Amino acid sequence: GKRSARKAASRRFRKGLAASFTRDGRIRWQRLFAPSAADGADSAPPPPPVLPVKLELASGTGDWVAAQAAADAGAANWVACELKHDRVASLLSRVALGRVDNLAVVGGDGVALLRDRVSPESVAQIFVNFPEPPHRWGTEDSLSHLTGSLLTPPLFDAAHRALRPSGRLTIFSDNHRYCCSLARLLGEMRRG
Repeated sequence: GKRSARKAASRRFRKGLAASFTRDGRIRWQRLFAPSAADGADSAPPPPPVLPVKLELASGTGDWVAAQAAADAGAANWVACELKHDRVASLLSRVALGRVDNLAVVGGDGVALLRDRVSPESVAQIFVNFPEPPHRWGTEDSLSHLTGSLLTPPLFDAAHRALRPSGRLTIFSDNHRYCCSLARLLGEMRRG
């Protein structure tokens, strides 16, 4: 009865989830976003078109990323990455209630996601919208005040590796001083 149906559904879910990852734990975007027979199809659905993947780091409660994903339905798949558990829960609710089928939610650290779970050259765009500037440490001329920030050399290295050759990293901020610090940091990394 109901118990065996739940077990069967659980097995299908685990099998589908496992198919969404490579043996080394990297996400297979097309499998992750592929419709399944559980979505209402009587047989195996045809393979989905290969759509670009766009990723927002530090998505907060997901207002912006959910709107972008809805606007890009059929044209791109989206991933929202957020570290804080309460915000991840809000994002998941927004996706489920809004039926945003082309938006996946990842709870965790953005650097670890890009470094350990995203295949090289598999993301079209990465967005960071209004990141919290780090607490100020060190002197005004030093880049040491970026300590504790999301936007650090390890993130930029991981983003560069994850982006397609024509990919873009877009950072929106209204903090001029922070933007200047980031520009200096990127300049130093490019020269280094």
